[in-house]
Formats: sequence, C-alpha cells, structure tokens
Amino acid sequence: MNIPLIFTAVVICLLALYIMNRFVKKPSPVSILILVLQFMAATVTVFSLFEDVLTTPAVELGIIVAGIILPLSVVVFDHIAFSRRLQKTGIREPFLEKKAGKKSGIWNVTSFTTNAELWKNEIHAMDVYRSITLGDEQVLENVKKQLILAQRLINLDRYEIAAEKYKMLSAILPVSSGVAYNAGYLHCFIGKYREAYKFLNNGLKFVQKEQRTAKESKEDNKQKKYTPQEMETMLHFYLGYALYHLGKYEHALRHYQKVLETKPDLTVVFKNIARAYLALEMSEKAIEYLEKGRGDLRDNSMRIVLGSIYYQKGETKKALDVLDEVAKADDKQLEALKWKGKSALKEKMFDKAEECFSELVDLEPTEPSHFYHLALAQRSLGEKTKALKTYEAGISAHPQSSILLYNAGTLMDEMGQKEKAADVLYKSLQGDDYQEDAVNYLGVLLGQMKQYRESVQVFDKGLVQFDKSYQLWFNRGIVLDMARRQEDAVASFDRAYELNQEDPVLVNYFTAALLQTRDYSKAIRILKQGLNNHPDDAELMYGLSKVYSHMGEKDVAVDLLKRVIELDPVYLVRIKKDLDFKTLQNHPGYKSLMVS
Repeated sequence: MNIPLIFTAVVICLLALYIMNRFVKKPSPVSILILVLQFMAATVTVFSLFEDVLTTPAVELGIIVAGIILPLSVVVFDHIAFSRRLQKTGIREPFLEKKAGKKSGIWNVTSFTTNAELWKNEIHAMDVYRSITLGDEQVLENVKKQLILAQRLINLDRYEIAAEKYKMLSAILPVSSGVAYNAGYLHCFIGKYREAYKFLNNGLKFVQKEQRTAKESKEDNKQKKYTPQEMETMLHFYLGYALYHLGKYEHALRHYQKVLETKPDLTVVFKNIARAYLALEMSEKAIEYLEKGRGDLRDNSMRIVLGSIYYQKGETKKALDVLDEVAKADDKQLEALKWKGKSALKEKMFDKAEECFSELVDLEPTEPSHFYHLALAQRSLGEKTKALKTYEAGISAHPQSSILLYNAGTLMDEMGQKEKAADVLYKSLQGDDYQEDAVNYLGVLLGQMKQYRESVQVFDKGLVQFDKSYQLWFNRGIVLDMARRQEDAVASFDRAYELNQEDPVLVNYFTAALLQTRDYSKAIRILKQGLNNHPDDAELMYGLSKVYSHMGEKDVAVDLLKRVIELDPVYLVRIKKDLDFKTLQNHPGYKSLMVS
C-alpha cells in the first residue's frame, strides 16, 4: 500500500472542496483553472492507487504542484485578503475562536455567589464624545470616529474588540471619565478584572478632581448627560464589581457602600453586598442585605439563596415565607422546590413536602434524593404503602442507590416483610455508598430472625470499613451472646467498651457475658467503674449483686440488693424470680428482704 500517495489523494480532495465552495460564492477563471488541474491530479492519483501503477518522480511532482501547492496558495491569499479587510475596519480577531465552555443547565445556590450582578451598561459613544473637551478639532473628529466604531462593535456584541478600542482611547484621553468608565465596564464584561480596575480607578481620580473644580467654579456643564456625582457612583459600582471577582471582598464592600450613599434604594447593590458577605462567610450580614434586596420582585435566585440560608440556620418558617414568593415558571424552580420541601419537612408540614418532592421527581427523575425525601414525607403521613412504591420507583431508576435501598429495607421491616427487607438491605451494602446504619440494621434484623451466622458475617464485613464503630461492635456482641458464643461475645463487648465506657447498657450486657465465662474479677471492675459514672443506676447495682452471689459473697450481694430495692421497689419481683440468687435462699438478710 502506497501510504504517501493515499495521503496526497486525501489532501487534494479536501482542497478541492474548498476551491469548489470558493467558485460557487465567487466565480473566477483562476478558480475554475485550479479546479480542473485538481481533478486531473486526483484522477491520476486514484488510478495509480487502484491499478497499482508505479509513478515517476516527474508525475508525482506534477500531482503535488497541481493538486496541493496551487490551491493552497489560494487559501493563503484568501486569508491574507480577509485579514486586511478586517484591519481596515479597525477589527482584529484571532484566526481561531476559543471554544466556549459548556454551561450547566441547572442553577444552584452556589451560582449566586459565582458572579456579582451588573448594573448600568456602557455610556453611549455620543454621550462620551459630548463630555470630551479638546482644542484640536481634527483630533476630536478622529476620536469621534473611533467612539462610533467602538459603539458599533458593542451593538454587534463584539465586546473584546470594543474593549481594545476603549483601551486605546484611554491612552489618548487619560482625563476622560466617560472613556475610563467604558473601558472599565467592557473589561469587566469580558472578565479582565485587573485591567478593568486600573481604568476605573483612574476614572474615579479624575471625576473626583472634576467635582472639586466644578464646586470651585460653580459651573454647570449642561451638555454632559452624566453629572460628576453620577459618574462617581457608576465608577464605584464597577470598582466593587471588579474587586469582587478578584476575590477582594472587603474592598468591594467599601465601594458598594459608597454607591449606597447616593443610591440608597438600589437593590442590585444590596444583592452584591450580600454576595460579598456570603463569600466572607458572614451569613447574618448577608441576610440583612438580601432582605433589602427582596424589593426586586423578579429576582427568584436571591429568594432561593435567602431561603436556603434560613433553612441552614434552622429558621424554616422564614425559609418557607421567602420560598413561597418564587415564581413557579422560573428556570430556578428546581432549587426553590428543593429548599421549600426540606423546610416543610423540618416544620412537619408533610403534605407540602410531599407536593414539592412529587414535583421534583417529575422534573428531575435523575436525582435519587428526591425519591428519598418524597418517601420520607409519605412515611411521616402514615402512607407506608405509597412510600414503598416511591422507594421502588427510585430503585428502578437508580438500582445502585444505597440510601434508597436502605430506607426501603427499613420500611419493609416495619411492614412485617422481614425476609424481603433482609434481601433489599443486602443489596444496599452492594450499592454506591453504603452507610454504617445499613450494616447495623441488617445485622440486628438477621439476629432477630435467628440467622446468627449471617448476622455476624454482616457485622464483620461492616467492621472492615467502620472499625471504630461502637454500635457495630456492641450489636455484634449481642448477636454472639444470643448464639451462645459467650467468649466471642466478650471479645466483641470488650472492643465496644474500649470505644465507649459511658453506656450503662453496654456494661450490663458485657458483665452478663463475663458472668457466663466466670470472669468475675473483670465483671466487678467494669461494674464498679460504671457505678462511678452512674452511682444511682439500679440495673448496674443489680448486676454487681449477681456477680457477688456467684462468687459466694452472700453478705455483700444481699446488701447490694437492699440498695437496689431502695432505688426501685419494682426490682423485688424480679429478684424473687431470678435463679442467679438461688445461693441466697437461706441467707437471713435475703429472707427478710423477700418478706418486706
């Protein structure tokens, strides 16, 4: 196979397509001549390949010249000619445009603080022109042409090129606040915030000087559309905007506060100040300005953010009040419904929560948490069958969702479907992110079903990941005790005791197992430590009396039983039935205790 010849044929075909397109749009003898030569070169190349004909160097050179070099020179010529035409109009563009990044179609709360909000647009070219004072009429006329060209570029959404124009004009007219403002605004708009800050700061210095001059001369320049005070406010706003995007939130706040001195009711400033406080993690101050920003009835994003903050602070009633103002048709409806539904759950308004999450399941079925919250609302309303169907629908859409499988399993257990619950809980341990609770619940359930071996295996698997889980070690010990594997139970309780010595329930189970293995000294030590922590715990004292009874310390055991009955007389009936106290039957103190 002649690889170089194949490559040559492909290049000739691609260039032929370009020349054909050029001929259709702009017919010329040159195009048709080159096209004919290309077809001839392509024909020779293709026949050489298919007929396996050896070509001579002279033929190959002719193919390359006619099929590649001539059309390629046309491509280069067209590109140079087009670039020159752009330069004549004052437009400069890169040969290849940067590919815009993909934007997520789903809005969320963090989107609010990603970007500050714009206020006024650019100052129109003619308004900038009227504010300029130059002695040289010809220079002024040239400036006017450049301003008009920049305005056209803005109107065509060619902001980067317009920004370059104003950058050039600001070098020519460093004392024009209008030019400085537009240069700063456009650089903000295209995301070049450092450069924007320089232009705006220079403009602010000039306009402040201009204000002092105006006060001294007491002149009112009626041809200017924007007064120095208005211009200063606009410059302060975009200085704050640029500083916000540079991460200098404290400095941004200072400029925004300057704007409020002249525009005390400007809601866009309230919202941008709130953004800065949120970025500084000062939610209380953010709430203050978000509440002021509620004057903008069209801004649902601000209401969703405010509602989410109230929710996170536990003020769910306020969250619901704010979120109820969000328009249903808005593209941010998903986020609003999410926070509204969560707030309704906290407020035990389960009907409202069910309504919100039902809508979310329809709008965004790819999110398993919506099924979880919907089923939670339905369970809270006592609609267990309905909740189970919700879990099953969620599992059908998300078969690896551990949280849905786990909660479906617990609900099946509540409904008496223990075998099915165990199967679903097993699946939850094979899901995307199983939790300690799922291991614990399944282990306990299998223990209740007397499937002790399977239960211990589940606990052992969970302890590989959750080795420091007190609950898993404790419940594993209980299952082993139920299976009459007392020595293994003691080892499990011992590990649980290392993790938590404060739980009297564990102490009772642990010492009961130690009693079975006749490790009386360890049982006494643990029970006494428990009584140090809980001196009036009758159950611990009752357990300690059992140990002394088994050891033959009858007097000590009886004294402890007297103390138990003093703490809780109900224990008397239990003592009479407890076989662990058989050795005390003939003890006079025990007899008097039983007849008391």
